[in-house]
Amino acid sequence: IFLLPRHTAPVVTVEPRTATIRQGESVSYRCQVKSNVQPVQLEWRRANNQALPDNVKIGPDGSVLTVANARPGNHGQYRCVAISAAGRSFANVVLNVKYPSKVQLTPAGPLLIRTGESMAVECHVTGRPRPTVTWKRRGSTLQLVTQEINDAHIIKVKDKRKKGCQT
Repeated sequence: IFLLPRHTAPVVTVEPRTATIRQGESVSYRCQVKSNVQPVQLEWRRANNQALPDNVKIGPDGSVLTVANARPGNHGQYRCVAISAAGRSFANVVLNVKYPSKVQLTPAGPLLIRTGESMAVECHVTGRPRPTVTWKRRGSTLQLVTQEINDAHIIKVKDKRKKGCQT
């Protein structure tokens, strides 16, 4: 009896599976493939099929993906895809890029209003991990109530004292 070898899609593993780095740091992922069918072609891509950013490089043999001088836009999933005549398979990795918070007030202060008039100020905050927003009245420990709509923290007041946004 003559048995043909079993042809199965490659088995893909990637190390590390998850990495968390700060903006400006670098990280490398190594893709390893086991396959009983050769040759095997390796490809790296974003899991959302967008093009790799210009600061993401692939090593000469295709097995190593390096993110140099990480930016917030590098955050997300990447995929190592192995392709052979027996099929294709992939493994995902996750890159978390931490970056400092930025605060933007709309309208920008300082604001002056007449007593009894109302005003609304939006505080847009970016950063990873996601910052918490607290509104405080200058010179007071009183916590103010805010409303969050589409990542904007809004305070509406009927007072002419200056307000501050802190992260």
